[in-house]
Amino acid sequence: MLQLRLALIAAVLAVANAAAAQEAGISTGGQAIGGLFDALGLRRPTSPAPDFVRESRPQKMDYVPLAPTPEKNGKQRATELQATSAALDRAAAQARRRAARVKTPD
Repeated sequence: MLQLRLALIAAVLAVANAAAAQEAGISTGGQAIGGLFDALGLRRPTSPAPDFVRESRPQKMDYVPLAPTPEKNGKQRATELQATSAALDRAAAQARRRAARVKTPD
């Protein structure tokens, strides 16, 4: 009986995967697979949370959801670019001076 269930699952997954790949709206087909597992009785329902967990959580969760920050324009004025370029040139010159002081073994 178990082998029949597994063969049926494998066949349905192969067909569902091909059908999901052709439809652009369904990305993974997870709902169809979950429904199949429910229909065949292979998925166990989740156990309820223990009392201490339910009691330790507030009724209403007060949190601020993480939201992406808006993208910056990315355009810099010419003066900002020149200042950045000058700072990079100074840092490169300082790195070259430090590298010149390092003695290498013969």
